[in-house]
Amino acid sequence: MSAPSAPGEGEEAEAGPSLEALVERLADEGFAMADGIVPADLASALSGELHGHIAAGRLAVAGVGRDEAFRRDGEIRRAAILWLDGSSETQQKLLALAEALRLLINRRLFLGLFDFECNYIAYPVGGFYGRHLDRLQGAKNRVVSFVTYLDADWGEADGGALRIWRSPDDHGEPAATVLPKGGRVVLMLSEEIPHEVLPAHRPRHAIAGWWRINGA
Repeated sequence: MSAPSAPGEGEEAEAGPSLEALVERLADEGFAMADGIVPADLASALSGELHGHIAAGRLAVAGVGRDEAFRRDGEIRRAAILWLDGSSETQQKLLALAEALRLLINRRLFLGLFDFECNYIAYPVGGFYGRHLDRLQGAKNRVVSFVTYLDADWGEADGGALRIWRSPDDHGEPAATVLPKGGRVVLMLSEEIPHEVLPAHRPRHAIAGWWRINGA
């Protein structure tokens, strides 16, 4: 099947698709992206909450790996994060959307997704994340990845695009290049779809999350 239309590089994603259509693309391609999944008012509220946490100094430098292999390595990733805990009405609205997506993904892909975790992520000017898979070494604890962006006025000149490949063995041109425009959502199979975040030319803000299987 041909690749889904990739927003970015001058293209716009389809406006306001259904959750079912987004999940169908995920099933067909291993990744999917669309605008309008996170409403503009919710994206704006999440952005405001994140900026409040940044101003209060609550974010921590993001690392890579897990347990003994965990490290904060600026050669691979330069960003800061704060985990969402559902403590605000704004967060609860996003988590309700994630739950609706979980049910649809399970119904369509039979993955047995059990729970969802996510964090705010802030990239400074020059912030990036090198090519990687979202699975953590030695554990099947991330099965489907979720990203939504919080900067409403992002343009191509601002950098920070997400580049996606179809498989770990694919080192050619990316299958999709996605600009991080506010409210845009990307889904990916965590263990199969490599991706990277190119350096941002201005501060870049997003939420990244993962659905996990029971007992992970």
